[in-house]
Amino acid sequence: MKFEVSDWVQAKTRNGEFVHGFIESLDEAQQLAQLFVVRSDNEQSVGQPATALVHWLRKLPPISLEEPEAIRSLIDIALATRDEQWFAELSERLSSVETPGKSANPIQELSNPTYSNRLRHKV
Repeated sequence: MKFEVSDWVQAKTRNGEFVHGFIESLDEAQQLAQLFVVRSDNEQSVGQPATALVHWLRKLPPISLEEPEAIRSLIDIALATRDEQWFAELSERLSSVETPGKSANPIQELSNPTYSNRLRHKV
């Protein structure tokens, strides 16, 4: 299987740890992958880099950005990796998924406001 930088994978590290993370770099010549660990059976490895042989990697299926729980999980990862831009993108996406039909940008909503009185007659 062909892997690329940023692929989400499960792996067994050289130390025998079972990890979930994403590929930060690949060394094709030595068949090694440098991973950023987001989940592990060894809590001390979470948030740390790890090395695994390419044949010990298993690609994870893509995550749907239509489900709030999946987005929340990615937000946790963005926080763990201190990726502010990704956090902002995911937060905006979560907001749009949780409140369908509502614009993610409140300023857009105010650009053409429609007012109504208490009897619901447009003013």
